[in-house]
Amino acid sequence: MIHRVLVVLMVLALGVVFQAGCATKKYVRNRIAERVEPLENRTAELEETSRRNSQQIGELNNGLTDVRARATRAQDTADRAAQSAEQANTRVATVENSVEDIRANLDKYTIQTTSMVFFRPGSARLTREAMAQLDQLASQISDRNGFILEITGFGDTARATRYNQSLAQMRAEAVERYLADKNNIPVMRMFALGFGSTRSIQSVSGTGEPGPISGRTASRRVDMKLFTHNASSCVSAGVRSSS
Repeated sequence: MIHRVLVVLMVLALGVVFQAGCATKKYVRNRIAERVEPLENRTAELEETSRRNSQQIGELNNGLTDVRARATRAQDTADRAAQSAEQANTRVATVENSVEDIRANLDKYTIQTTSMVFFRPGSARLTREAMAQLDQLASQISDRNGFILEITGFGDTARATRYNQSLAQMRAEAVERYLADKNNIPVMRMFALGFGSTRSIQSVSGTGEPGPISGRTASRRVDMKLFTHNASSCVSAGVRSSS
């Protein structure tokens, strides 16, 4: 009987110990699960954050690459603009030097020859005689760079009227147009101006003495003065002497 009681007690003790062990294992598992699950969630969040950061870093790298490319293009544009500005400054300096040379040489022109052509009353059309006279004048221009041709037109009467002024200008421009078209005289080398009222005719020599023509015929005319540059004359003279 006692032996049975001892066996029962031992069985009961083993059962209690077993249940206690199971309860302890379950408790431990629960505690571990309580700690592991937040860690797993946190790990997932960190992985997602890392992925987003990597994506953002990639986008930033692309953005930086694009910015660098734009900066390079902008620098190239700035360099080209600076180069163009430098070239423009060089051209301006060249033009300024040319202008200074022109200003310095303005008074170095002398009259080489004078000529005149006449028109019919109320007309600005060149006659055959006038064309022949202009061809002869053009043949005297050997240097097409070192000269200036002054063209002065006059009206039909001595009165300073609008009609005379307009007619005088048209006559001067007719002479200029013929010389440019038929004799290839540069337009920039000619200055055409019309005076409505009559001026006395000067002799070809330029001494100021009246010429042999006077009256109404003298009014219907265009005077021309061919100015040549002294330097060009010297060069031409040197070439002739050396030849």
